[in-house]
Amino acid sequence: MQRNMKSHDSVVAGWVHVRTGAATIRGDCFAVKSAAGNNCRDGGTRYAAEARVLKSCASSALSGQAKSRPARKKSIRFFTIMLRLSNDDAEKLLTMGDCIAALEQVYRDIAEGRAANAVRSDAVTTTSRTDTVYSLKMMGGVVQSTGIGVVRINSDILSFANKRQVKLPLAPGNRYTGLVLLFSVETGEPLAIFPDGILQRMRVGATSALAARYLARKDATTVAVIGAGWQAGGHVMAIAALRKLDEIRVYSPTREKREAFCREMGESVGVKLRAVATPEEAVRGAGIVLCATNASQNVFVNRWVEPGMHVGTIRGPELEPAVVLNADIAALNDRVVHESVSKTAGVVLPKNRHAIEGFDVAAAPTLAELVAGLAQGRQSAEQKTVFVNLPGLGLQFAAVGEALYRKARAAGNGHELPTEWFTEDVVP
Repeated sequence: MQRNMKSHDSVVAGWVHVRTGAATIRGDCFAVKSAAGNNCRDGGTRYAAEARVLKSCASSALSGQAKSRPARKKSIRFFTIMLRLSNDDAEKLLTMGDCIAALEQVYRDIAEGRAANAVRSDAVTTTSRTDTVYSLKMMGGVVQSTGIGVVRINSDILSFANKRQVKLPLAPGNRYTGLVLLFSVETGEPLAIFPDGILQRMRVGATSALAARYLARKDATTVAVIGAGWQAGGHVMAIAALRKLDEIRVYSPTREKREAFCREMGESVGVKLRAVATPEEAVRGAGIVLCATNASQNVFVNRWVEPGMHVGTIRGPELEPAVVLNADIAALNDRVVHESVSKTAGVVLPKNRHAIEGFDVAAAPTLAELVAGLAQGRQSAEQKTVFVNLPGLGLQFAAVGEALYRKARAAGNGHELPTEWFTEDVVP
């Protein structure tokens, strides 16, 4: 590629810059960075030819050989740049404050009709292993205010051994498969592609914390967290970012795990975290209880609920149904999820994976309605409230993904890819 373009020709954010003498002409075609060490691995000759045509046009205009800029040849095709971002980019660029702000706005957009959500859909079937199932999970949405459409896809191998749902990293290199794609609602073109792991953790925790803003007592400064895993960490980060706390008490069945979790997260969020030996000790006197586990059985029961307590859950089986049914206010993230299940051999899927038994979701307020003021949040200090953080919304990824994309563009992060690789010239 380097032999086809001069080292002083370059592309920045979708514009090809061609220097001729003291001037720089900018054209809106995608070429490639041709400075030393930035050679294109694919399609270099064609992009170089297009850049040379543009450079020829620029030279003619500047030398006075043409009164007007020559028309581009029909063979020239124009491209924009798509970004490939990583979990490292997301962790570096996004703050929990960014996530909470983006989500609060998109929930308001949902309630006021400025966003459309594509309902989560799960397709589940058996695998060659008798102890696992395959799950293809899809969700999406479009946001008018940001001009962003999103699709989030997960291709998971799931195990339900030991009363827990566990995703198995069986892709090459012991990895998981979860992708987010952002699109422009103006042109339909893809804007970015990135893994969902960091955004997933942040948006789930941020959603639970946002619900606590509307449902928990304003003077609640003690939080109990049930769980000491990936999602529990996201919840600690989110609730600590949202309000000033005196203490977070953490329970997990394994002593070593909960103690290590408290050390790590305490340093990260600057709040006192204390590991406790029983769930009762964690929740006693807590104003906010956040359940963030992968359990397929109850981890919080109704007899532990106290007046004024707010309880959050991210999985249907975590709460004894009476916790929800007896609450003064029980809100949820969304009302609908579609799951299609084929034969799953010897694997038994947990009952109510996506819901609470007996919970009338049609009558319950959603978080979007709480944020927009269309439903009442907490009205008194004695009310017992619950937020069921189910099911996930594609629009959450549109909101948080757009924030990541915007910050990555501003910071110059990510790897640039030709949009042409992800579009086509026939009608689909």
